[in-house]
Amino acid sequence: MTINKDALVKILLPALVLSSLFITIIPELRAMTLIFFILGSLAWFFLLIGKFRILSTDSEDNKYLKYFFYPVALFNLFLLLISPEYRESGIGIIYLIITILTYLIYMAFPNSVIGISKDIKKGALVGFGIFAGLFILNKLSPTFSLLTPQIPFSILGAFRGIIIIFISPITEAGLFRGAILGTLITKYGLKFPTANAIQSFIFMIFHFLSYGIFLGALKTLTELFGATIAISGALLTAFIYALIVGYFVYKQKSLIVELVSHPLINGGVFFALLSVSQSFFSIG
Repeated sequence: MTINKDALVKILLPALVLSSLFITIIPELRAMTLIFFILGSLAWFFLLIGKFRILSTDSEDNKYLKYFFYPVALFNLFLLLISPEYRESGIGIIYLIITILTYLIYMAFPNSVIGISKDIKKGALVGFGIFAGLFILNKLSPTFSLLTPQIPFSILGAFRGIIIIFISPITEAGLFRGAILGTLITKYGLKFPTANAIQSFIFMIFHFLSYGIFLGALKTLTELFGATIAISGALLTAFIYALIVGYFVYKQKSLIVELVSHPLINGGVFFALLSVSQSFFSIG
């Protein structure tokens, strides 16, 4: 029996993305959602990949996997093992799911995803420019601020910094810009502007659902509406950032733009929180 991989991925990819988005909305259903995600991931692995491997067949993809993706994925697993608070908050589970999704897509479609090209200097300069632009925009209008992961304060401070500055940006870069953007173009046949808008929207919704808005805190539609209005500027900025960085990642065929800009922005908020106990801007 021949499997139509393109048709299969069109079913499995949205199913896995949706299940990852909804894991933290209703904690009571987290186990059920995790089971659904695990079953979908196993189906993806056996039907689209076939055998376990660590590296891709593409050298540029492997630069991202070896030097960025695997180190933060392993450290996230380490934190999940040693910190009950990290597990119970759902944040560690979110990053575990992101790394699983990213791995599955990179291994299945090495010619669709985006890694790290040789022209690192150009990407780094653009990334720093995006960071500087958002810094200035935030100073001009504090409405333009973005969400950072809600990390339990009981987790050691040093680990909080690593989560916000490294784990969050590196995993999100690989999933949203590296994996989803390219897959939407090559497997769904979408034009770049449409694919970029979709990955930006998913990125925005991911921040809304996963980073502290639900997590059992909101009980009514009124509270949900109020929370949405309260962070509307942050969500808009998340969408705009994803559009901009998605454009440069796709144009340069390299994740370096985001691997520079995203940690710088998150680093800014982390150190600002240390000094003034309130964020001035951040990206989760």
